[in-house]
Amino acid sequence: MPFDKKPLEYAHDVGEYTLHRREVRKHGGMIDRAPGQNAEGYGRKITSDMILKFKGDTREYRVYITQFSNCGTCWITYQKRQLVLRTHFQGDVLP
Repeated sequence: MPFDKKPLEYAHDVGEYTLHRREVRKHGGMIDRAPGQNAEGYGRKITSDMILKFKGDTREYRVYITQFSNCGTCWITYQKRQLVLRTHFQGDVLP
């Protein structure tokens, strides 16, 4: 479970990275939700359409979102740790 009573670690502390978009298959049905998203739109591990890649690394990491109110927290799992993305702006995401 992410963010359980431990200090936050940030992805930019590991190294420089880029964000890319990669489509996520939605649940379908009447409400088109991402995996991990409940009917109200909230969730602990919502799969986003963003992929993070550290400079010089070949591995890509899916960005997840924890959201229970108006703002969410974007994070990845890196070497069994949850790393938070400090900011996310549309201009930061490459096509």
